[in-house]
Amino acid sequence: MKTKKEILKMSKDELHSYKWNGDLDLKRENSCCSNCSSCFDCSDCFNCFDCSDCSNCFDCFDCRNLKDGNKHQYKICNVQLTKEEYEKKMKEIAGEKEKRKENEKRNIKV
Repeated sequence: MKTKKEILKMSKDELHSYKWNGDLDLKRENSCCSNCSSCFDCSDCFNCFDCSDCSNCFDCFDCRNLKDGNKHQYKICNVQLTKEEYEKKMKEIAGEKEKRKENEKRNIKV
């Protein structure tokens, strides 16, 4: 597993390909989740993105197999971050996404 320092330096694409690369296109039913995006087989999660097989998660990105009965919050690739680190990284990821959309509109590949 990568360290927190390594996770915080990675781009969105690097985070996606770091550990889970093959399963992000699968779609399974989520249960009792709210404000989640591109998650599958999750339950009782809130504000999570690109997660799989998680339960009781809040503000998580690209996490897998977090179903141990504990509450999980502010995690990226299953690595625990502080609230401030998580929010800063998510803003960075959103900026990368926006930049990619703008470049695609201009037919420029990054």
